[in-house]
Parts: sequence; structure tokens; C-alpha cells
Amino acid sequence: MISLINITQEAFTLYHDQIMAIEEVSFPSPWKARAFLEETRNPVSHFWALKEGEQILGYICFWMYAGEVHLLNIAVHPERRRQGLGMVLVEKMKQFALSQNAQRIYLEVRPSNLAARRLYLRTRFEEKGRRKRYYTDTGEDAIIMAFECCREVHSGLDEATSTKGLSPVSEPRDGLEHFRTKVHLQFQ
Repeated sequence: MISLINITQEAFTLYHDQIMAIEEVSFPSPWKARAFLEETRNPVSHFWALKEGEQILGYICFWMYAGEVHLLNIAVHPERRRQGLGMVLVEKMKQFALSQNAQRIYLEVRPSNLAARRLYLRTRFEEKGRRKRYYTDTGEDAIIMAFECCREVHSGLDEATSTKGLSPVSEPRDGLEHFRTKVHLQFQ
């Protein structure tokens, strides 16, 4: 069973090593543990993880304020990539944003991060511009991408990007749900 859990200070302490291991293999300039811990204390921050048994499969961290969501960080364990887990995290964030009447979700992504860019395009984010030399480690620009929530309200959730392969097995707690996999976690 895969669960979507809220990463609190206590949960971060418990899963620190796994989260940091995923972070360090996922980014050229990974966040430090202190940055994650600060997000657990930030009232506008939402830090969630997908967990199977006691293993963290991936996580997402975003801010919600002033009717907008800013996606800060998302990563999936290298052995679990290309299984739809990143899409599940993004779609859960989008569902939460819609439930809170957010107007848009935006993010920055490196032009060289082709896998992330494909994920965002599949989940209907659109390129809006660039921030020149945004990434100080490489001097790389950031592509600004956005998802306009008002369009989603009128069209409904897209079946192609829903959490296929997962079914709720318990009542939602704090807006988070537990999922049981069907067959072999096949997401489309």
C-alpha cells in the first residue's frame, strides 16, 4: 500500500535519511536538511511524501499563499522513477490547490531537467517565461511554468492524469489519503 503522508517535524526526523538520500541524488545543488526542517515549521508550506511500508518513494514541497501555489521541490527515488509517482504528487498538489480556490500554481525548472519538464507539460503546466541566471551553481536560467487553476475548474480533472492504479482505502486525514495499489502500480 502506498500512502500520502504529511511530513511534520517529527516525520522529517523519522524519515530524514531517506529524504536526504533522494534529494542528494536528484539535484546538482540539493537542499540541506535545515531547509526541509524549516518547511515543516512554515505555516504556508505543505510537505508531503509517498510512502510504501516504511520506505519514502518521493516527496513534494510547496507554498500556498495569496491564492497561489509555488512548487518548491519534488523528487522521486531513482529506483521508483518512471512509474507515475511524480505525477501522483503533482496531481495531489493540484487537487489541494483547487480545493483551496487557488488561482494558479507556478514553478521554476532548469532547462536541462528534461524529465521534470516533461512531467510538468503532461500535467498541463505551460511555459510563461525565464528567470535569467536563476541557478547560482551553474548560472543556468530557470523556465517559469504555470498551471491556471480556473481552467481546471471548468474542465474537471483530466482522467489521463488522475491517480490511476491507486484506490482510497481509508478516510482522508488532513486532506491526505492512503492508497492501495492495484496490480503492479501501473500509472498511465
